[in-house]
Amino acid sequence: MLILPKHERQIDWSFSFINQPINSKWATIVSGDRKKVTLVDRNLSPKYEYQLPDAISCLATSPEGDMLAAIMANGNHLAIVTAENQLVFEEQLPNPPVKFSHLHNKNGFQDCWFDADGLRFWCMKLIEFKEVEIQIRDTNSWQIKLKLLLKNPFGWSSFSFHPHPENQILALSAAAGQDGQQIYWLYDDGMKIHTVEVPCLYDTTPPEFHPAGGEFFVINNYDGQISRFTFPDCNLLGICECPCEDSDDCFRYSMCYLSDNRLLVNTDEGRMYIIDIDKMEISDELILSGHEPRPCKELYPTLKDLKEQLCSDLDCFYRFDSDSILSVHSQLPSQKPDSKQKTLVIFGGKELFGSLTKVQQSAPYSKLFIQSLGIS
Repeated sequence: MLILPKHERQIDWSFSFINQPINSKWATIVSGDRKKVTLVDRNLSPKYEYQLPDAISCLATSPEGDMLAAIMANGNHLAIVTAENQLVFEEQLPNPPVKFSHLHNKNGFQDCWFDADGLRFWCMKLIEFKEVEIQIRDTNSWQIKLKLLLKNPFGWSSFSFHPHPENQILALSAAAGQDGQQIYWLYDDGMKIHTVEVPCLYDTTPPEFHPAGGEFFVINNYDGQISRFTFPDCNLLGICECPCEDSDDCFRYSMCYLSDNRLLVNTDEGRMYIIDIDKMEISDELILSGHEPRPCKELYPTLKDLKEQLCSDLDCFYRFDSDSILSVHSQLPSQKPDSKQKTLVIFGGKELFGSLTKVQQSAPYSKLFIQSLGIS
């Protein structure tokens, strides 16, 4: 399936792939020195620009994009600023020596997230690699209202938030490379943060939720298969094998629902495939005009021992709003191996998207999860 881009923009910055809500109005671009953040709209036009005093390791934007939370200075500095670049809150932690290159700080902030209602701000920080403290702060005072200590399952995990569409449940991912990954469900009842470890989601990517919230997909890190589960009871609905058994190309982390029965996913070689959800098999390859797959030797002429297979310049993609996808592409072949030049592409529309059930205000799937906790 060949599809034309709607908008393209070349940038000399790096791109921040953050936990974006499904109907987000903004995409987030981070400068090469990671001190400037620009929010662009669906036409890739700048809307807000934030200047930070230090390099950003993690960030989150408020629902309207007019407030930015940034974790800086190797995880020690949390700052929240307005669109006018006015500091409204900050907290700085002691800065112990960095012991592991993959973790900025053994006592540093890990991730942060604004609830879609804009009333709560989630944050978490490591404590001596042994535990992670999950915090909920009020967005008026920025004081901690609730917190939870969770044991670090692998001893040196990196943690991240991934919201459920009904805005009541958060998925928490603990990832420790080859040592394993683990997913938890988090729920705040106003008095306590509840956490549930999900046994069937060991060694998987974070969940990609259906926009209505009743199911999700994950990629199994061990064999690269895509698995489909119901939410919240996690019944396995099907498995889709990797695109080519005789190839090193495997499913990667970018996924989004195109309709109630189709999923888009990318691979390590920058290919995009449409999955028939009912059959759990590949139904078509999506090819973006101007970024078509080419022999790997053409895109990476300086690399040796490349296999005779196709790849593209695609880095990642995510759902932008109700009928658009934002993809990020490296400018290949590049004469500079460390080049930060990227191409942003908006594509989608009715030619790609189909009927997709929307989230219900009554939050039926979250209610089922809450009932399973025994909370009235």
